Amino acid sequence: MHDLPLLDDLLIIVIVSLVVVCVLRRFRVPAVVGFLVSGMLLGPGGFGVIGDSHAVEALAEIGVALLMFTIGLKFSLREMARLKRWVFGGGTVQVALTIAATFGLARAAGFGANTALFLGFVLALSSTAIVLKLQEERGETHAPHGQLSLSILIFQDLAVVPLLLLVPVLREQTGDWWGPALGLLKSVGLVALLLVAARLLIPRLLEPVVRTRSPEVFTLAVIAIALGTAYVSSQAGLSLALGAFLAGIVISETDYAHHVTAQILPLRDALSSVFFVSVGMLVEPAAWLAGGATLAGLTVGVITLKLLIVCGVALLLRLGVRNALLAGLALAQIGEFSFLLVSAAGDGALLDAAGRQMLLSVSVLTMGLTPLLMALTPWASRLTRGPVATGTAAEGAPDLQDHVVIVGYGVNGRNVARALGQLQAPFVVVELNPWAAREMRDEGVRVVFGDACQQSLLRQAGVARARVLVIAIADPLAAKCIAAVARGMNPDLHIVVRTRFVAEVDELSRLGAQDVVPEEFETSLELLARVMAAYGAPTWAVERERAAIRRHGYQALRHDTPEAAAGPPLALLLSSADVAAVDLTAAAAATGRTLRELDLRAQTGAAVVALVRGTEALVNPSADEALRADDRLLLFGTPAALTAATERLQGS
Repeated sequence: MHDLPLLDDLLIIVIVSLVVVCVLRRFRVPAVVGFLVSGMLLGPGGFGVIGDSHAVEALAEIGVALLMFTIGLKFSLREMARLKRWVFGGGTVQVALTIAATFGLARAAGFGANTALFLGFVLALSSTAIVLKLQEERGETHAPHGQLSLSILIFQDLAVVPLLLLVPVLREQTGDWWGPALGLLKSVGLVALLLVAARLLIPRLLEPVVRTRSPEVFTLAVIAIALGTAYVSSQAGLSLALGAFLAGIVISETDYAHHVTAQILPLRDALSSVFFVSVGMLVEPAAWLAGGATLAGLTVGVITLKLLIVCGVALLLRLGVRNALLAGLALAQIGEFSFLLVSAAGDGALLDAAGRQMLLSVSVLTMGLTPLLMALTPWASRLTRGPVATGTAAEGAPDLQDHVVIVGYGVNGRNVARALGQLQAPFVVVELNPWAAREMRDEGVRVVFGDACQQSLLRQAGVARARVLVIAIADPLAAKCIAAVARGMNPDLHIVVRTRFVAEVDELSRLGAQDVVPEEFETSLELLARVMAAYGAPTWAVERERAAIRRHGYQALRHDTPEAAAGPPLALLLSSADVAAVDLTAAAAATGRTLRELDLRAQTGAAVVALVRGTEALVNPSADEALRADDRLLLFGTPAALTAATERLQGS
């Protein structure tokens, strides 16, 4: 038999991580923390069951490269432009203040200048994976504090690149900065060269792959691009993670970004989990007992420092005390990319073994305390989703045909499902929340549990055989990914997407959604309906007006489209399909005659509902009213009656 120690270690990592993560998830602890705890149990400081830690670290480095690749994929220049004030304003202030404050405190504690600056780099970063996951679960992503957290995290992810370039400079421990500065400039030049080369080559490499229409070939091509760019980067003296990040940024600006994200996510999650386990293996729990007081004090100090700085940034941006507190609690931990900085620092160059161990321990503890921190305030407590249940459901839809697939079982998804049930129309729900999935199964709802961005999950839900896909989630990035993947699986599928913002309408339509329902405009339509009703408009006129606006893609409500010509007030209250406006000229046959003489109802079947003269509107004008040049008559009737009446009024 073959001796495969790496396979043995991987099997142990997978089994232990699965058990630990499942147990911790019952207490709503993020999966990243579970992987770190698994590493602590398996590493030399725990039970020491991993034999070849170097092979695991090599595999983990590939996972980091894929993690940075997907970060680059999700890095949207348009999203950053929308939040540019918070990204570059709030993010810059947060990172700069954290580095400066940590530098001052570390220098006061007796650390050297390079080490103090390095500690500032480490503390400046927060956990993108943990924060965004928790805020998404709480429904806080689009709240003000959620948007601020996202903005600062975006800037931190960008800051990882120059910080990684600066760590080797600090590690040299020399008084001469000219050499390191030139090395940094060289690295920046290599980054720019690599970025330009990738932008020129990667889209051309993907085009023939896409034309094959093979998911397997596409997945292999994506992995080859990510790891190939990372390899070229490492050969040029940069890091694997940096090269993969640059490749992700390039692909994010192409039409293939959402397809790439869907294909690479499962592999990224699997290998990046090995990275977090390998980081946990570096932690020695025994050191926690020996220096428990120091560890607790440093952990509280780090959380307090980061909380105060983020609160100050939020207050500077005038978000109020409540949003400042919630954002501060969310970003008070040390992030996963700080581990990259610790790895880049090497052994003994900037920190000795004891200091390195203490820094890793504080990082793991702050991550583990994040869920508790985000639930400390009564405001955050009110945003939680209720008690945690157990169990999952994954029945699939192997026997359904011409059905409806509903992604997300929140308020919108639940209402759609209820209406379909009353119509006895077949449907299946795709839900990422395992507890909600179990509740649906208990209620008799057919459900598929998992992330709808994955093609395999949509295939299990029967998207290829479905008639309609309803995307009812509040995550715009996931909605785009799902729409793009589903359109590729079923060209005839009718896709309906719920989105919060009108800015998402055009891109979702381009990705294949026929109907995009922006909450902003639907609220406007409801307000319009109430105003029309207040003016006495009938129900059928209100519904027809709303249908017309939806039919034209909400163009009438967009501020960036030309305004429609002003029409008679009553014409806005009635349907244009059953109403005609006829303008009289001096040469018109009806000019100078009365409505009684014309007898339009008897002769044509159309009725005069209003006469507009200048700025005055006469509703149900008198039959003895003589018509004048420049009058406008509003007629109601069938299309044929309106045509006949128009000819009678304007005929010679």
